[in-house]
Amino acid sequence: MPIRRPDKPRDPARRTRILEAAKRHFVERGFKGTNLDAVAAEAGCAKGALYLEFADKESLLREVVEQSFATIRARFAAEVMGLESPLERLVATLRFAYRQQAAEPLFGKLLREDPDLRALRLLDDAASAAAAKAQIAQINGWVDEGIARGEIRPDVDRDAIPFVLGVLRFAPQHLGLVTSFSLFTGERTLDAIADIFRAGLAARPAATSTETTSTTTISTKQKQRATASRARSKR
Repeated sequence: MPIRRPDKPRDPARRTRILEAAKRHFVERGFKGTNLDAVAAEAGCAKGALYLEFADKESLLREVVEQSFATIRARFAAEVMGLESPLERLVATLRFAYRQQAAEPLFGKLLREDPDLRALRLLDDAASAAAAKAQIAQINGWVDEGIARGEIRPDVDRDAIPFVLGVLRFAPQHLGLVTSFSLFTGERTLDAIADIFRAGLAARPAATSTETTSTTTISTKQKQRATASRARSKR
């Protein structure tokens, strides 16, 4: 008969100890390798007491992840949301993701073990889907703001930017494939990715009258040379 989880935890301090111990185990051993007996022992409680707080290992992992996300969201708000420039907000979002992956190894461990995060059932979670849509809308809004302010190219595919960011943020998981043999450092690679991302979004500065005249002169000379070349080829 399954143990019924109470509506409220019976011992908040015990719950905190379990979550802290579980996070260490998930980071070191991954979801599959984490043993609830070992988590309970480290938390200083019986396994039955652990089940009074969490129905199973999956719900324990979900709580650990939700706590980590809450901390990350607070840091993001403090470090990124207040930036005046929408372009710099977008670039800072990418750099923030890289810093957090270095500071928070849990997600890297889970992704290496289970790339689809099936253990969390994120695709079936309506709240997660709503949060993802909100993030996409926020990033699209920053792109629109940047275009309106002349910071971001008006021809950029604004709908693609949230997904480009989504792909680039996982670059740390693949650094080993391209920075082997110490030919190039991972930190420098991530820094270059962020710089290239900024350059790809940034609006081009308006050409001065001198530059416009110079470009026109060069174009005219190129056309004259091409015409002369075609004439020679017909002789």
